[in-house]
Amino acid sequence: MSAEDLDVPRDLLESVQDAVGQQVKLCVLKKVNLEVKGDKLENRILALAPHRVFLLSTRVPAKVSECVCVCVCECLSLRLTSDQDADDFIAHIGTNVQEICPGLNPLVIKKLLLKPVERITSLQTLWENHTPAEAGPCGGFSRLYWCVCDQMNVPYRDEVQWDVDTIYLSQDTRELCLQDFIHLDNRDLLAITAALEFNQWFIKLSIKDFKLSADLCDQILRVVSRSTKLEELTLDNTGLKSDFAQKFAAALSQNPNSVLHTISLANNCLEDKGAVVLSSALSKLTPGLKQLDLSKTSLSAKGVSVLAQCFGSTSLTHLNLSGNTLRGDDIPVYKLCVLQVCASLLRGSLKHLTILNLARSVFNYKKGKEFPSSFKQFFSSALSLQNICLSGTKLPSEGLKALLLGLACNTNLRDVSLDISGCELRSAGSQILEGCIAEIPNITSLDISDNGLDSDMSTLLVWLGKNRSIKHLSIGRNFSNIKTKNLGQVLVSLVHMIQEEDSPLASLSLADSRLKADLSVVLNALGGNSSLTHLDISGNSMGDFGAKMLAKALQVNTKLRTVIWDRNCVSAQGLQDVAAALEKCV
Repeated sequence: MSAEDLDVPRDLLESVQDAVGQQVKLCVLKKVNLEVKGDKLENRILALAPHRVFLLSTRVPAKVSECVCVCVCECLSLRLTSDQDADDFIAHIGTNVQEICPGLNPLVIKKLLLKPVERITSLQTLWENHTPAEAGPCGGFSRLYWCVCDQMNVPYRDEVQWDVDTIYLSQDTRELCLQDFIHLDNRDLLAITAALEFNQWFIKLSIKDFKLSADLCDQILRVVSRSTKLEELTLDNTGLKSDFAQKFAAALSQNPNSVLHTISLANNCLEDKGAVVLSSALSKLTPGLKQLDLSKTSLSAKGVSVLAQCFGSTSLTHLNLSGNTLRGDDIPVYKLCVLQVCASLLRGSLKHLTILNLARSVFNYKKGKEFPSSFKQFFSSALSLQNICLSGTKLPSEGLKALLLGLACNTNLRDVSLDISGCELRSAGSQILEGCIAEIPNITSLDISDNGLDSDMSTLLVWLGKNRSIKHLSIGRNFSNIKTKNLGQVLVSLVHMIQEEDSPLASLSLADSRLKADLSVVLNALGGNSSLTHLDISGNSMGDFGAKMLAKALQVNTKLRTVIWDRNCVSAQGLQDVAAALEKCV
């Protein structure tokens, strides 16, 4: 770029280059008028580098008066000598944006008003025909990160560049995990996050167990409000409050081109205030909300009810509301009510919902009152449910019956996984299961562990054996209060179940049952089993004797592929017995 070509004195040209830095390559250099207060105009030199726009004084030595990144150029009020000069300047801005952010349409330039409109058409044609240089790893993230660092006056970290260009690229991951960089300064995290505003490669942003600073929260919100590629956002246990939910909803509303469909804000104190402001924004997401995790966010049934109103306009498939409580200084803890949640979901989330997690929530049902019909109706009407987790909900027997009958009459569901562990079902619940479970055709995985079933297991296992759809069964931690004479009957029923010809059972868990030497009854039966491929007997303290029985079973069983047997008080001798048995099976 010569002074003669630019009609700029050589000494001024050299001074401009010194001012912006000798390492900066200038692609455009023009004399312009800068509008200042009123109608006053001041002469300036406009210099355009691949990543920056400079305005400099016209006297030697030239001084930089303004400097902005081409990706965040907000407002420059300039007068160029001709329309052609203006079009050339805008064209260079657009092509530079294409080089820095491959795949990004230069028409992200806001308020591009040119008359006649054919000028915009010509620019668009120019940009469409422009072929950017090879982007580099991960959509040219490192180049964009360098530009952001330059703009924010933050040191460029070679470590970040190496991690993205090497590790992320080798794993072909589209998820940028800020957890990988939390050992760096907060301003480094700001720059890394800011690069996602226009990066076209990464579609997921996540960080867990790290308290976000106010400015990092704001930067994440800017990504949400600008990115047209971000599909999944996880901010788990990051110290967020209800005010973040308000700002998050505002950011979503500012981005009509957002493709965000998966959101996890788990383990943050959003409360009902946050749920209320989120509901309207979530319902307007263009692709439709698919996965939402608001577990342990201090929601009450009121907040969930408001949220559920927006679910009807979404394609929600995964919903996790487990572990929600509403705490106060002078009030008791009220846990999320399962009945109210299901009643709310019934009004809007039947079509797409596949995963429902309400673990550790409670029922506010009182015995003697009529059980709400909406609970059964929800499970009988759901069209896509595949995973239901009601673990730790103290499911009442009336609720258990409604749940099972609802599933039994639902002809739309297949391969349902039902977790009702830790619900204190005891004898009453066992009787309900006995009366219903045999005829339910759509449950393939059932977890009834830790329910105090004890001796009732003897009869229950008989009815479970009559069910021809259950392939995965977990019954551990149900043997702590069973008498020795009754334990034998329970184990015999279990043996009959797993040795039954044409048994559908492929996976069995007896974890943490502390059966000790009695576990050998089950282990001896493995030799005659032709269906089990997965067995979990961890936490049973079976000792070396049990290890010897397991070793014998493994020598004749040809179906088992996985055996989990840690925490069994086995010595080196027991380990050696099992190892020798496995060698014989090879």
